[in-house]
Amino acid sequence: MHRMIFLSLSFSVVLGTFIVFTSSHWFFVWVGLELNTLSIISLLCGNFSPRSVESSVKYFLVQSVGAALILNVVIIQAWFCCSWDVNHSLDFVTSLLITLGLGLKLGLFPCHFWFPDVVQGVSLVSGMVLSTWQKLAPFIVLVSVVDSLSVELLVCMGVLSVLVGGWGGLNQTQVRKILAFSSVAHMGWIFATVAYSVGAASIMLLVYIIINSGVFLLASEFGVKSLSEVSRLVYISYGGSVGLALGVLSLGGLPPLLGFSVKFVSLWTLVGEGSFFPSGVLVAGSLLSLFFYLRIAFSGALMLYPQHSLAVFGWRSIGFYAGGGFTLRGFVLGLSISLSLFGLFSLPIFISAINN
Repeated sequence: MHRMIFLSLSFSVVLGTFIVFTSSHWFFVWVGLELNTLSIISLLCGNFSPRSVESSVKYFLVQSVGAALILNVVIIQAWFCCSWDVNHSLDFVTSLLITLGLGLKLGLFPCHFWFPDVVQGVSLVSGMVLSTWQKLAPFIVLVSVVDSLSVELLVCMGVLSVLVGGWGGLNQTQVRKILAFSSVAHMGWIFATVAYSVGAASIMLLVYIIINSGVFLLASEFGVKSLSEVSRLVYISYGGSVGLALGVLSLGGLPPLLGFSVKFVSLWTLVGEGSFFPSGVLVAGSLLSLFFYLRIAFSGALMLYPQHSLAVFGWRSIGFYAGGGFTLRGFVLGLSISLSLFGLFSLPIFISAINN
């Protein structure tokens, strides 16, 4: 893809999200969502391989259905309430439709089926964009209408997403699919928390974007696509192996890393509202997710992963990963790993920010 076309499409993706963020009119919100979706689809199939085109078509169909549900809400609001205001209260039907539409766009249960297949079919950098940046626009819409949505439905979808995300990643050996199911589980945490506290959910999404971006970029930097390749990462770069282990353990919420702090904030919010049973199920689902996070960490730490002995020396054909100077990728990696190490120190800051 030509550089100018790539920059134009990337600018359109950012512009679409910015339009959604700044608009209080349903029509402009829908325009921003569509601009964001159509631009990212062109980027996903930029290398024009059969697998990426297939993933792009799946992503287009799913996002079209989600956008159609949101558009139906817009039409119903304009017809019956004569209002195009995003903050206008919704009735039972429109709240149910927009919850399903946002769940489809965010990849939540029961609309999560498409997300692992799409992430598996694109590159690691594209998978990072789908798992991080593409969650922002639907989350902004969710925050705008959360007062009109059913709290029980939000918590139920969030809890089931955490269970499905943890269970689905147990038998996976591909890093992209593991991170995709991890995204389903994390969005479940955020979806369950936003019903009670928008501030806590926003902090969780921001921290997840930072940590997850670091893990995806680190896997892309060393071409890590499966657990067997993770086991050879220590021979390529010891620092990269340690950084990947810290990143995935932080995603799993292992104390004292940063991922533990945001999950503690979520549990603190849910327990404060009296949601004891959903909190217990969320912890159980988080333990399922922690199992495959530990698989990645142990695979990077073991000297000999169960495989053919000659496969260990495949690293000799890989180029030398040494660079100098400031790069955006290096900055994101350094920020992600650094923040992961100071999880407990940030906990009082998160709690004070929510209380204020």
